[in-house]
Amino acid sequence: MSGEDTIALPQPGWQLRRWRADDVSRLATIADDERIAAWMSDTWPMPYTQADARWWVEEGQHTNGENWAIAFDGVAWGGCGRHPQAGFQRCNVEVGWWLAPEHWGRGLAVAAARFLIERSFVDADVHRVFAPIHAGNTRSMRVAQKAGMALESVQPLSAFKRGRVIDRHVFACYRPVAS
Repeated sequence: MSGEDTIALPQPGWQLRRWRADDVSRLATIADDERIAAWMSDTWPMPYTQADARWWVEEGQHTNGENWAIAFDGVAWGGCGRHPQAGFQRCNVEVGWWLAPEHWGRGLAVAAARFLIERSFVDADVHRVFAPIHAGNTRSMRVAQKAGMALESVQPLSAFKRGRVIDRHVFACYRPVAS
């Protein structure tokens, strides 16, 4: 976040902030929810343990792009991140989000997604922001649409999830072209 400690979200009391050492127990509790794990990539641990949370807070959040906790009054309830692509695909940034189910439907993920999109387009080389979403995850598809993304493609049989090959729906938005 380039020195920024928190980013205020439009909902009072909610912000994006870096994951902290004191989030480990909280993260292990909120992330260990089948309703979240069902829609995450196969790298999402389930069960989500204290060791998994410690790894994420100490190392994982720093390994690829920028990652934030979605927090209310400093207490983490979810996460989001932006992951710039490399090499000839450096004009792309992948974004993603997750939130504890008790806060679904409040516009928090939409606000986080909008922030990720805006932040991505600050880089003049970025022309496309995309979110690959597992088939059936209609909630995240609505978040992507409300954040300004449109369905770009359906990628049949493009990812493994729990031993099965599944489809992904790719939502994207593009840098406006100057006329």
